[in-house]
Amino acid sequence: MNNKEKLEGIKCKKCFYLQHISHLRCLKCKNDTFDTVEAKGDCILLTYTILHAPPMEFRDKKYYILGVVQFENGMKALGQIWPKENLIIGMKLKPIYEKVCNDLDGNEVNAYVFK
Repeated sequence: MNNKEKLEGIKCKKCFYLQHISHLRCLKCKNDTFDTVEAKGDCILLTYTILHAPPMEFRDKKYYILGVVQFENGMKALGQIWPKENLIIGMKLKPIYEKVCNDLDGNEVNAYVFK
């Protein structure tokens, strides 16, 4: 797995709060030292929304589904959800890194999809 394929977050070394890697300080205790944490295992669906007016990159689709999932180690992620039918909050999903679209310049875009 290369770095683009990793789903990572950061865990505060002081209070152990898990958050997105882009934050410079802990959202809970304001500490500024962290350990990097990689998402582990399968995940469960926490919430989702169906986009019926997708952006131009998804012009070949009538709609797509975005959801928030939570991994076994508590890390959360946002991504496309593929099964498109019978979605149930709490259902188990597997993270798959694959092509999701081509950008407006025709370049392939890869990201996590949860199936």
